[in-house]
Order: sequence, then structure tokens, then C-alpha cells
Amino acid sequence: MPTFGLICSHCNDAADAVTPFNGKSLLASTSHGEIIVALHNRCEGTWADKNDCRTLVLLRKVRHSSHFGAFTSGAESERRRINR
Repeated sequence: MPTFGLICSHCNDAADAVTPFNGKSLLASTSHGEIIVALHNRCEGTWADKNDCRTLVLLRKVRHSSHFGAFTSGAESERRRINR
């Protein structure tokens, strides 16, 4: 997953791609499960309200991993610790 040039999951404005300067990729926990979304800073609150979002956590790239699970949230290690 690239970290720039993504389309916002709320406004779907292809002319204004989500970049590190105007938004971010987030792990969202909703009533339907967890999903990864790219959102403009201005769209975060509206998207969260519309999708019954419980939490939005910044998605960070793990530098030491090159396999499919190379992206993680800051809360993922905490969640693993709790689930054990």
C-alpha cells in the first residue's frame, strides 16, 4: 500500500489525493469490523460519524518487515498483549 496519493474514503475526490500533508491512512474499528481507510484531515470526523466508528488509529509502516503484514497500528501490539 503506498503512503501517498490515495483517494479519500469519505469524499472520493480523485483531484485531491490524500497525502502526508493533508491526511493519513488509518485503521478504523467499526461495527462491521476493522478496515484501513485513507482520509483527509477535514474528512475524519464526518467519516467516523457516518460509519459508526469506534476508534481511528494512525497506520504506521513497519520498517523491518517486507511481507504482507508490513503495516500496523500503534494499538496493535497492545491488542495482541490483551488477547493473550
